[in-house]
Amino acid sequence: YTGVSLGRYFKRSTGTYNFVAMDHNTPGDRNGYPAVGPIVINEIMYNPSWPSGGSYGNDRYEYIELKNITDQPVRLWREDKLLPWKFTDGIDFTLPDVPDDVTIAAGGCIVVVRDVAAFRWRYPAVPSGKILGPYASALDDGGEQVELSMPGDIDNYGRQHYIRIDRVTYSDGSHDNDAAGGVDLWPTAADAAGKALTRVAPSLYGNDPNNWTAADPSPGG
Repeated sequence: YTGVSLGRYFKRSTGTYNFVAMDHNTPGDRNGYPAVGPIVINEIMYNPSWPSGGSYGNDRYEYIELKNITDQPVRLWREDKLLPWKFTDGIDFTLPDVPDDVTIAAGGCIVVVRDVAAFRWRYPAVPSGKILGPYASALDDGGEQVELSMPGDIDNYGRQHYIRIDRVTYSDGSHDNDAAGGVDLWPTAADAAGKALTRVAPSLYGNDPNNWTAADPSPGG
């Protein structure tokens, strides 16, 4: 975004770096903390367990929860670009355009789901107004990158660019050979064991296994 600097952020959990937007500019000084929010990927159900009595394949119960971590409503539509936000990696889904564009209340959540009917059957307590979908494709059960972005500028070649708002490169916890340091730190209980990947502290940097745990699903909560 115009006026926002990018910088290296060291992840102590993995001993690696990410190159990300900073929460403030620090010319001539050490880098600040990564910019987090205003919307974060807060819960990922990438490999649901098989529900008793369910009539859909287990992958139909997938979802991604988005949370507004600010004290103000956030509209997932950029007025100066006349375009909605979208997922630019992981799933194929663009947030609704006007007049059905989405605003997440301060501290509130919405859920983007793989199959609306399957999700409503499994989580009937979630209000319909918080459910969006369906999205195309499916989340990778072994892990992949999920990225939410807002519309940016159009370049001189007419190409629409997007600005990353949040990114999580998750794993199922079983890929030690591919992980930094030879240890996959992502929790294994979210891999078809009935748990969801859940952000520990929404205000902290999200693309770090230390900020995620496996917990009981609570979409829209």
